[in-house]
Amino acid sequence: MRILTFELQGAQHGWTLEPMALDAFNLLVGVSGAGKTRIVRAIERVCAVALGSKEMEAQLEAMRGASFAISFEHEGLTYRWEAELEPHVGRVSEDHGALHTVEPPLIRTERIYQGQRPLVERTPERFLLNGHAIPKLDRARSAIGVLKEDPVMEPLFVAFSRCIFRALENLPARGVRFGPLEEWKNRYESAADIGADFSLSLHEKAELLQEWFPDAFAGIEEAFLEAFPTIERIRIHQENYPNHVEGGLCIMSLAVKESGVDDWISFADMSSGMQRYLSFLVHLSFAPPGTVVLIDELESSLGVNCLPAVTRFLLSRAPDLQFILTSHHPYIIEQIPPTHWKIVTRKGSRVRVLDAATIPAMAEDRSHLDRFTRLINLPEYEHGVQG
Repeated sequence: MRILTFELQGAQHGWTLEPMALDAFNLLVGVSGAGKTRIVRAIERVCAVALGSKEMEAQLEAMRGASFAISFEHEGLTYRWEAELEPHVGRVSEDHGALHTVEPPLIRTERIYQGQRPLVERTPERFLLNGHAIPKLDRARSAIGVLKEDPVMEPLFVAFSRCIFRALENLPARGVRFGPLEEWKNRYESAADIGADFSLSLHEKAELLQEWFPDAFAGIEEAFLEAFPTIERIRIHQENYPNHVEGGLCIMSLAVKESGVDDWISFADMSSGMQRYLSFLVHLSFAPPGTVVLIDELESSLGVNCLPAVTRFLLSRAPDLQFILTSHHPYIIEQIPPTHWKIVTRKGSRVRVLDAATIPAMAEDRSHLDRFTRLINLPEYEHGVQG
């Protein structure tokens, strides 16, 4: 999947994102409060609406009352999905004498196109699939989620399933319980198969890569050691906790060996920067082409010493993956070419995103530092939030 354009009219405070174009690599820049984080979270929530899983219920509720349109490419085809969601109304019903708040179903209307061909037209009164009327389906879920097993709709469900957001932020302090590895063997024939399974946790992916694809794990280790030269090795090891072996299961987690330190340092005891960079390396090194990666405040928890390695790693994956990032950090902004910058501005509740390359002052070939200086002095940046 690669998102081409995105627009949204939100229910919260009438927040509106004007249509924005997205490239393979996108760095959202702008003053605090312009709307960068809201854009990333809005895309995340649209993915949640598409998939409709119970784990994303809070994201779904946050989208009530919104309408959006997203166009994207997947497996050589272009799609456009438009939806209008029911607002919170707090209807009251009575059940056995008790009053309960009842919200309407989530989906009000939907339209899905493949190129110019309509696939789905859905209203409260009817549901058309490929131009043919079908019984009205559960309006608590999107057409993509309800019809995910239909040959026409399955690719769309797969496309939205290839979005990574919370996995990169979920840094489990404790390891995971592992049984015999043979139970997993038939599921994965390559490191790419492991990378494509977004249900695997950080420690599970690392364990499977280390055991079955040591060359792939060695690549992750090499990249990590480049950012942290005092580290000699990384590995998955068995944690030494009471009752760590139970019913054939043992708790395994990532650990590092640092020069001058006798004991291995478990994941829970690593710096937050080490934890976050390991998460990037393990989850993204073998993620399949077409994966969309959402990262808010890329520099969060990352020290200056590892920012160069992190930035180089993400740029190296850009040809295959689509990145939508936000950052305030001068180093990150300086090191990412201005052709990837998206300047976020807000007037009242209306958010607009500008391509830096379309602004004449940014088009000239200048040093990284000079381009950053010019960026923060642009009227579009300096006056990025207006009442």
